Amino acid sequence: MKSFEKEAYGYIKDMFVQHNMVKRVVMTVISIVVMGFGISLFSVSGFGVDPFTSMNMNVAGALGIGYGTYQLIVNAIIIVFVVIVAHRGLIGVGTVINMVGVGYSCELFTGIITSILKSASENIAVRIALLAAGIIVLCFSCSLFFVSNIGVGPYDSLGFMISRGTKIPYKWVRVFTDITVILIGLIVSGGLKYVFQGDLSHINNIGIGTIITAFMMGPLVNFFSKNVTSKILDVDYAQISKDVAFFMISGAMVKNRVPKDYNPAELNTSSDAFVVLNKLN
Repeated sequence: MKSFEKEAYGYIKDMFVQHNMVKRVVMTVISIVVMGFGISLFSVSGFGVDPFTSMNMNVAGALGIGYGTYQLIVNAIIIVFVVIVAHRGLIGVGTVINMVGVGYSCELFTGIITSILKSASENIAVRIALLAAGIIVLCFSCSLFFVSNIGVGPYDSLGFMISRGTKIPYKWVRVFTDITVILIGLIVSGGLKYVFQGDLSHINNIGIGTIITAFMMGPLVNFFSKNVTSKILDVDYAQISKDVAFFMISGAMVKNRVPKDYNPAELNTSSDAFVVLNKLN
């Protein structure tokens, strides 16, 4: 009966995912808007942004196009590359929302924050406050996006693809990709020559905020995921309607030609196929 039990588990799991899809999509959209707000706080602070954003902002500035438009183009290229070289399993609805929304949200909020603060944004205390708020907001939004779990970000998918192909742990691949995108941004924007000259005043979008993000983002995202955002999607499988569950199980029975006299109530929920259900109940 193992194949039947696995099929039944699949039906129930699909029912759970579909039931929560609207909530997941809404959470993802909210996370992307908040993410754009967090990045804009970083940007206005003048202390630097995360590596991928720094590259996109620097290259967009060098090309004379909007950050949102450039990020959309780069993300689209990454997604196509990942789908062709790897597989579509890394790409989902959330990936597309991320691709389209982050850059334009950031542009919108940057304009709003700048117009509100005006010259006050040059005050060191205000800049530090913006940086601190940016770290918290960005980490919360990333946690919300990850917990929604309907697709990884385009830049993240690139790292996962390289990690799977090379068998190198993702954390080391991420270090490599972060350094690479920072260098690309510096080279294209002409900032690399100032690095060699020791003149950091002419380097845009890279600073202490970039370093803080690299070291603090992981722990803070994990904190929010464990204590805040994961609770939004908490589901008690034990509360799933028995009638609906039996309907799904009956469908699995028909597909696997299980004898009609088999009682679904006698389903072996201690089997390997139901290990996830058993852990969550």
